Amino acid sequence: MIMKRIFRRYQLLLLATFALLAGCSDWMDVDQDPNSIVDGPLITEDVMLIGVQAEWTAMATTKLETWYGFPMWLSWHAIEGSTPATFDVNANWGNEVWESYSISLKHAVELYDKAKANGNTHYQGIAGIIAAHIWFYIADVYDQAPLEDAIKGLDALQPTLAQQSDIYAHAHGLLDEAIGLLQAGNQGELSPGLDDYMLGGDTEKWVRFAHSLKARQALRLTYAPGMDKVAQADLALAHLAQGMQSNDDNVLWEHLEDLANANLVFDYMNRAYSGGLGLTPGNYLIDMMNAFNDPRREIMFTEAEVGGYEGLQAGAVVQPGQKPSHYRFTYLSMSYPDHIMTYAETRFLQAEAHALKGEWALAEAAMKAGARADMEYIGVDPAAIDAYLAQAALTLPANEEGAQELIMEQKYLSNVFRTNETYFDFIRTGYPTFDFGYMIINVHNTVTFPRRFPYPLNELERNPNVSAVGQPDWFAKGPTWDNQ
Repeated sequence: MIMKRIFRRYQLLLLATFALLAGCSDWMDVDQDPNSIVDGPLITEDVMLIGVQAEWTAMATTKLETWYGFPMWLSWHAIEGSTPATFDVNANWGNEVWESYSISLKHAVELYDKAKANGNTHYQGIAGIIAAHIWFYIADVYDQAPLEDAIKGLDALQPTLAQQSDIYAHAHGLLDEAIGLLQAGNQGELSPGLDDYMLGGDTEKWVRFAHSLKARQALRLTYAPGMDKVAQADLALAHLAQGMQSNDDNVLWEHLEDLANANLVFDYMNRAYSGGLGLTPGNYLIDMMNAFNDPRREIMFTEAEVGGYEGLQAGAVVQPGQKPSHYRFTYLSMSYPDHIMTYAETRFLQAEAHALKGEWALAEAAMKAGARADMEYIGVDPAAIDAYLAQAALTLPANEEGAQELIMEQKYLSNVFRTNETYFDFIRTGYPTFDFGYMIINVHNTVTFPRRFPYPLNELERNPNVSAVGQPDWFAKGPTWDNQ
């Protein structure tokens, strides 16, 4: 599995290599003397950016692999007739995020430093936003983790651990700086354009993403010790007012049709061991979509052999004549994107913030806007969207827990094979209320999946600062904000 992810990462980085070769007519003359390696003038910010983005998206979606990660835990995918993962993770689980210290995070910081030194402030801002997103991810899955001394290589072999609040503060500082840099008129000699594969050099979209990311992290701290949930809701709403405005602002990496193995999700579609039918959705997911008569089903799934849409308990053997639904290859296609953040998510964040303030009508409207945005994104018929949103089941309860549950259910349905946010939502709020015994055969823990990532074994063995903290009981307590 690790080799598969490495292979995928380097396929993505082919694009960066092509950009380098295309922009360097005299590339054969660079660094021919091994004793005189230099950061030549041809290795500029516009060459670096696409490679940094490729590594970033690979890291951000790293737990979307279907055999031992979030999709099965969340019922997005159910393994047919095979022993499913049981949540009993080992200490090597999730190492890819920790490894970002030497890969995606390190390279984002290198781009940031280079752009800052050269006065190319728009590149500096974009690199800062990418680095901030990775810092947040590290803090949310490890809680205590090293800060910048972790990317100094031989100069800091045993980095100290920072508190989650310190990592958050560092990331927010990068975002605040980036917003200022991207809104400033003087961007230096270079400014991103088509080399920005994800947002096309549109600095306004990057600013809106930065505000949206700050809103996401504000609500992450809703139940953190010492935090006031209404104050966090107000902070989130303030940033959302300056955040994403439509699906055109979605931050994603769209895969190319001629890089067959680059898209991890599509690769799993081809080796799902379902007789060539593709990935099988879990029973919990399909049950919820059926309960809401969700019009996304016909776009996302085939009908089951007995008619209608049916999911599967992970690990169950499919009986003759009872084939369940499967994801359509036209949906989880070769070009299916890796998503960092969607406009739909921001509307659900808005809905939750209003619910925390007891503003039920505003919360319901925002929740429905989130569902509408996701349905429009995948091409649901407008009349079907209107009918879906008009149903009585989407009337928001006028109490905090009931409202939050419905909002998280709708957010869950709009996040299938998108981002890791459903994992964090469950750890933070307890919603959706997954039934793990129903979802997975012989599940190790029927109450929760791991609530944080374990520290890598080599860090425990080699870094006394990590061993002093110790390996956590990942089923008992998540990061600092896991306090609901």
